[in-house]
Amino acid sequence: MRTTIISSLLAAALLNLVSAQDLIKPKVAIITMFEVGEDAGDAPGEFQHWVERESLDQIIPFDMGPHDLRMNDAGLLGICTGAGVTNSAIVIAALGLDPRFDFSQTYFIVSGIAGGDPQDVSLGGAAWARWVVDGDMTRSISSRETPDDWPYGLFPTDGVRPNDRSSGYVWPTTG
Repeated sequence: MRTTIISSLLAAALLNLVSAQDLIKPKVAIITMFEVGEDAGDAPGEFQHWVERESLDQIIPFDMGPHDLRMNDAGLLGICTGAGVTNSAIVIAALGLDPRFDFSQTYFIVSGIAGGDPQDVSLGGAAWARWVVDGDMTRSISSRETPDDWPYGLFPTDGVRPNDRSSGYVWPTTG
């Protein structure tokens, strides 16, 4: 009986050792918000620029996100969360709980379009706000361009006027 228990514990320890060696340990994780279509080869969104320019050619299946994870031999991991705070929170939480990864030595970079006015911010610049109004999945237009019958210039990303939720979320495409 004692031999069986010791053998079982030893087998479990060896299994954990092998598993620890097989962990994916990214050096840097790039978090992007959206991709227009495929991860590579079509009209680019945020994610595709990283996939193509950094040769993120290793595909890691990831059912908890809108796209599979992508990685290169240098240890750069690409993540596309989908638009919105809720999507980002769920995808990053699921990634952090994924037993295939060890992020204890990983640097995280959030990459995305911030919507800063080019007259006020530079490429790669950072801005710190004292107060933030979280509009999340909202678009806005200048009060100078707001139609007279609108109460304000904020409207849902998938809508065409304030308080309009007539369709599901669709990321805008260029064209």
